[in-house]
Amino acid sequence: MLNKLEQKFDLNLTAHYLFKDIVKYTVIIVAIAWILHVLGINLESIIISLGVVGIVIGFASQDIVSNFISGIFVISDKRIKVGEVIEVNGFKGTIKKVGFRNTTMINQDNYEITIPNSVLSKNIYKMYKPREDHRLRILATLPHGMNIPEFKKELDRIMYGYDWVINDKTTLFSKDYTEWGPKVEVSYWITDYKYIDCGKITILENINRLIDEYKKNG
Repeated sequence: MLNKLEQKFDLNLTAHYLFKDIVKYTVIIVAIAWILHVLGINLESIIISLGVVGIVIGFASQDIVSNFISGIFVISDKRIKVGEVIEVNGFKGTIKKVGFRNTTMINQDNYEITIPNSVLSKNIYKMYKPREDHRLRILATLPHGMNIPEFKKELDRIMYGYDWVINDKTTLFSKDYTEWGPKVEVSYWITDYKYIDCGKITILENINRLIDEYKKNG
């Protein structure tokens, strides 16, 4: 039924999951109210008698309420959607489900990670856009005496051989000089966020290879 409604009203996956949550909680509340009514239990008297208990439970369930309210803000913000790639508190993955209490994402190792919505509302998070350029920055310490311009030229030649590297957007800055040699920052722009992690590894591998060749040949 939900799938038919989704097709009819052109709902996206985020709205689909939210609609399922709304239906679920509504059904639970209505079912409880109906059962109490059938048993002849007066809801008003229960609400009054449980007033003090409700206060105690309220303090005990602050996190639940906080996550629920945060979920409303996350949903209304409309930036966090199913299929987006985000990174928060060191966790990175593709959003699988956005609920009122939690947001679920899948990381690169195919593990499912559940993030309380209060974490999303209280912390800075990164969003990776698949069709936008992204910059990779790598710090490296070069050996003493290594020609930095020649190193950059050779590294560019290697990196430009990858179709996900943008050829005209690369930089190299000298950051510091240490007892082991000059420390530089190398940056390359890539065409797709999916190459972010493997791209950093590729750059580091090529840097280390050039350093090893320099040490070997002098």
